[in-house]
Amino acid sequence: MLSAIGISPYTTSYLSGVHITLFLGLGIFACGFYLTRKEIGKSFPGLAQGLWIIVLAIVLSYSYMTDKFMYVAKWGAEGIDGVSYVQNTSSCSYNVRSNGETRATCDLTLKNYGRASVSAVLLPDLASSYKFKDDPLYEALKSVQLRPVHIEIGRHGTFTGELEFYGKAEAPLLVNGKLMDIVLDVGVDGANTVFDYDIP
Repeated sequence: MLSAIGISPYTTSYLSGVHITLFLGLGIFACGFYLTRKEIGKSFPGLAQGLWIIVLAIVLSYSYMTDKFMYVAKWGAEGIDGVSYVQNTSSCSYNVRSNGETRATCDLTLKNYGRASVSAVLLPDLASSYKFKDDPLYEALKSVQLRPVHIEIGRHGTFTGELEFYGKAEAPLLVNGKLMDIVLDVGVDGANTVFDYDIP
């Protein structure tokens, strides 16, 4: 059924589709909602009728509440420990010229949950962000040496913006394109973390 409408019923490293766990989760959620409503309907019929409002409020506020909970989870964190990177909203448009000169324009979002401002050094990994490891483009991107960019993030602040990275490709391939879900090396006060959540 999913294939007929152009949606893959599975996900691989090369192809993003619908996770089977999504359907299982929705089924369990529907069963739980039905059984909960049936059980509390005997003692609290008013609450049972308004249960869908409570569920809707939780679903709609989940993202907001998760973000606010991070301030509690990272309470007292300093430096790189207080920095978080939103990989699933990131992208980089790259342009590799025949002489090896490379420019990457990246849209990135980072959050500082710490109580002090941080000076961060950012360096995207274009090759690791490219999913097709057996492609000649992967080798060209692997040879790219970009120069890092410095940014400042205030206490409890968020950086969302476009950054320009320049560098040189040792094995140049005249090409340009766009990558999503960028693997990012972030350094703060000499401590580095490579953010890669291995999004399929």
